[in-house]
Amino acid sequence: MDEDSAVSLPFDDGRRAIRRQWRNGQWYFSVVDVIAILTDSATPNQYWRDMKRRMSGEGWAETQANCLSLKMLALDGKRRLTDAATVETMLRIIQSIPSPKAEPVKQWLATVGAQRLEEVAAALDEDQRRQLLRGEVADRNRALAATAAGRACSHRATLPSSRTTAIAGCTAARPRDIAARKGLGGTRQILDHMGSTELAANLFRITQTDEKLQQGGASTREEANATHYMVGREVREAIARIGGTMPEDLPTPDRSIQEIEREERRLQQRAQAGRQPPLFGPVEEK
Repeated sequence: MDEDSAVSLPFDDGRRAIRRQWRNGQWYFSVVDVIAILTDSATPNQYWRDMKRRMSGEGWAETQANCLSLKMLALDGKRRLTDAATVETMLRIIQSIPSPKAEPVKQWLATVGAQRLEEVAAALDEDQRRQLLRGEVADRNRALAATAAGRACSHRATLPSSRTTAIAGCTAARPRDIAARKGLGGTRQILDHMGSTELAANLFRITQTDEKLQQGGASTREEANATHYMVGREVREAIARIGGTMPEDLPTPDRSIQEIEREERRLQQRAQAGRQPPLFGPVEEK
């Protein structure tokens, strides 16, 4: 069941709220509600329509395509269709709106958008947390690659090796070194052999790198990679300051996420087969 709610921004004195809906494992926020707060426009729907007509380019077309039309509760008490976007998509929209409130709204979105993930993860066992976080890491890696491509070069593979290596081991660790430490024969499935703590640290690194690149300052592939490693180094230093366990010292799980998912599929298939009647009726024992 979809979960609807509305949340007020602390720096807006509670005058307005942003509607959100839980869909596909993440929050979707009302675009016009965010626009109303950023622009103080009396007609945010018209502002959004004009903005969609005015903006162009491949990146913007993808941003619009990522918006969902969802039924949300309107002021008249009726559910009406409105464009809604995830945190990542909303951050890209905010970039195109000149407003002194842009930075606090972006920080608020990043915090509130992560709350449900934390709530869900807290109720899961370790294997389930790993699967949830692995999916989030994959999604955020794609968003990071898109940001880096737009900022630094014409192709999407801007951060080839640093995606999974910026905080694992040393800040300049090579994928094959990390794979060797984990006892793996190759480098393709490194993330599938991480525990939830290591995945969470990488998720934080990825989202912070994406935010840093969106703020500008990287115009080449080398600068984008340098930004990624810099964020990774800062994350490692933060872990050290609070007395946490460094990623290279965390244990490698006994089973990969792929093995867990294969086992779950087998169990589901077995359960489903047990509910189905035999194709040719009951079998008589001889």
